[in-house]
Amino acid sequence: MTRTALFLATLLSVTTAQVQAAEPIRIGITTILSGPTADRGQSEQYGAQLALNHINESGGVLGRPVEAFYADNACKPAIGVPATQRLIEREHVPVIIGALCTPVTHAIMPVIEQAHVPLIIATSAGQDFVDASGVGGNVYAFKTIPSEVDIAGGLVRYLVAHNVKSVAVVSAAGGFPQLSADAIAKAAKEAGLQVTDQERLAPGTTDFGPVIDKLKAGNPDQLVTVLGPFTAGFFRAYETSGWKVPVTGRVDFQTALAAVSPQFRAAGGLATLTGVAVFTPDQDLPGVKAFVASYKAHYGLVPTQRAFFVYEATLLAVDAIRRAKSDQPEAIEAALRTTEMPSALGGTYAPDAHNHAHTPLQIVGIRNDRVAVIANE
Repeated sequence: MTRTALFLATLLSVTTAQVQAAEPIRIGITTILSGPTADRGQSEQYGAQLALNHINESGGVLGRPVEAFYADNACKPAIGVPATQRLIEREHVPVIIGALCTPVTHAIMPVIEQAHVPLIIATSAGQDFVDASGVGGNVYAFKTIPSEVDIAGGLVRYLVAHNVKSVAVVSAAGGFPQLSADAIAKAAKEAGLQVTDQERLAPGTTDFGPVIDKLKAGNPDQLVTVLGPFTAGFFRAYETSGWKVPVTGRVDFQTALAAVSPQFRAAGGLATLTGVAVFTPDQDLPGVKAFVASYKAHYGLVPTQRAFFVYEATLLAVDAIRRAKSDQPEAIEAALRTTEMPSALGGTYAPDAHNHAHTPLQIVGIRNDRVAVIANE
């Protein structure tokens, strides 16, 4: 080894040791780490930790390592609120990412506003968070995932571009599926499409034949679905019905593909199936491919959209700290308002007046019996 190389290696070793010895900069993350949907929170945890690994291996920020402090909210406001308060008051985190569970995110909005600690909403899609944030609202709330209005608009633009004139809409009743379906129906009407019918599947529904008959009666060009827990049952009924209308919407492709018979798939029964997505690991973009490869190498799993958006939210928080040259909450809030950090999906996280970023969407479909990105919106 030359003297120069030895000097640089020694300098890097000393610098790394100094960073590791410094007091960590803290980031708070509230998510679901217990209960029946804890796997969703774990995927967020994996995404955040992957980002922190990259950050700390590159020297941290402000000469200090970055450490995540997690609060399990169990998807219950009664647990999530005090857990968030502990992050602020006991752990002294200057920025929080969360909360995955929409009711908890709603419940902690006043907490972060009162404490003047910015919240990066990375996985709750509701438009109501946008309406309540930024100008005239909670200036400490920043929403980075596309809202249900963004998602509906992207899907409807794709349908209009492909000469669709009418749609029928079916969704699980309540919660995200119903809100998303309502937003799609509204966007379709505003774009001049006819909504021939809109059906909601009540909890416990097992016989989908009567619902399919109602949807069929209007003879729509496309069937828009946001089925949630009814995906498998509905697609089995769709196969049995013999209805050939193309299906689109917010589709759980893997569940839909597994629900129908191999013969149906081989005959092209789902060849026209499409859906709108906010992230897909199959997207052919350098940043997405690098993230997916790193995630697989670390965890042996294909990343979910939750993992990806918390990964980028963690990068966003650290970028704000770097630009603010401070780990004080109000300095971070000001830096988040002026961010132009790019997303691996394309575009940037530059917020609008309501602290909402608008990253691109993807239209996915079936190609060679596999899920693939077929368009960007």
